[in-house]
Amino acid sequence: MYPIVKEGRDGMKKYILLLLSLLFLAVPTTALAAPFSLARVSSSAQVHEEETVQVISYKAHIRVESDIAYTTASLIIKNADDETQASLMLGLPSHVNQNTVKIDNPQVVMDGVRQRLSNRRDRTKPEETDIVDLPARWSTWTIKLDPDQYQVIEIHYETEIQKSENGTKSLFIPLSFLKSWAALPQNVEITADLGDAPPYIFEPNPTVLPHSYDNKSRISWKYSGTRPPEYIQVNFRHIEQLAAEYLTIQAAGDKAIASIIRAFSNKAYDTAISLVESYIETQGETFLNNELLYIEALARQNLLQANEAMELFTRLEDKPVFGELEGTFKNKIIYDKFHHMESLLTDGAALYEYLDSAKKYIMGNEMFLMWMEEELTRLTPPPTPSPEPTPPADNNPLPEPEDKDKKDDELITSIVIGDYEVSVEVFFLGVLAVLIILMIVISRRRRKARSRGYLFR
Repeated sequence: MYPIVKEGRDGMKKYILLLLSLLFLAVPTTALAAPFSLARVSSSAQVHEEETVQVISYKAHIRVESDIAYTTASLIIKNADDETQASLMLGLPSHVNQNTVKIDNPQVVMDGVRQRLSNRRDRTKPEETDIVDLPARWSTWTIKLDPDQYQVIEIHYETEIQKSENGTKSLFIPLSFLKSWAALPQNVEITADLGDAPPYIFEPNPTVLPHSYDNKSRISWKYSGTRPPEYIQVNFRHIEQLAAEYLTIQAAGDKAIASIIRAFSNKAYDTAISLVESYIETQGETFLNNELLYIEALARQNLLQANEAMELFTRLEDKPVFGELEGTFKNKIIYDKFHHMESLLTDGAALYEYLDSAKKYIMGNEMFLMWMEEELTRLTPPPTPSPEPTPPADNNPLPEPEDKDKKDDELITSIVIGDYEVSVEVFFLGVLAVLIILMIVISRRRRKARSRGYLFR
């Protein structure tokens, strides 16, 4: 549905950006780390697979603000041995994702007391564990558990959100740390709060679709008595920031477009609208006209000029915008247009028809399709045309008029003579035979009468 605009663009630059984007998505960023069970090796530490202490529950809440992810987690562990005390070391990784993302400001609280963390080097032998993403160092603390004792551990830390060259951001949630504990966890819950997160922003698809989504900002996964995945990766695209960055790259060196983006980014929306209109009037048709009109529509939305914004979106609905990112921007049009129609108290059947017809244009965004399906289930589909009504049966039908030809056929098929029924053919042959006999008899009588007259003359 969405062709890519190519005119006037540097093809080599585009392919390089695409390649870098794919490489980024293959090496995701991290926003969640959790304590591993460790063993002390001199002044260092290594991953230790715990045999008696198990994870009862792990709950993590991740709040994403701008380019920072703030994680608050609660871990409940239990010493499953009912006779022996357990002494162990726990540790948070200093870095994750192959040591590319730093865990900042880690804090650990147990029984209301903030724990003192020690910095230790990792000495894990790769052949002794199947956990591959190991850090260079650990932030560690020790703990003792009496037989059958439970312990609640609260964890807080921050990480930077990274993004690809095309502006796609990524949230990587590693869960492989659960392997270092005994048995399966009874409960694992992960919630990510992305602020303003309408369903169209989640592209490419999450590696694991969330189990719940509130259609605003929060997505969640829950596992009970089952092994969760090794990791969950969530990709997302913030439209306004993405649009500004795309134009900045595509129009590098264009001072007029730079002024538009600066005004838009600084929330000087009225100025941005004027600059877009002036640019298009002065420059005429350029290869970035559609993108500039989209920026104008976003600016008008932020100024609550809904009708004007929807008019622009309608003009752009079947036109190419933002290259390979087009799907996300077009999905926003569908989402906003639907809610605008709702605000105008549009009939439910018309809303259903619009969403149902738009569904076929969605490609590769499962969460947006899930939202559409949910909306369609609560709307009333347009009525289907009813078949022509069947006239009710008449219990006292009027006698049908006699068919004259049929009546005639019935009258001449046979003739009843006395007690006998004679076919009409036989009857006519008999009549014909009688007539012939009468004619012969009359003819002979006439000849005889003439003969007698001549003899007496």
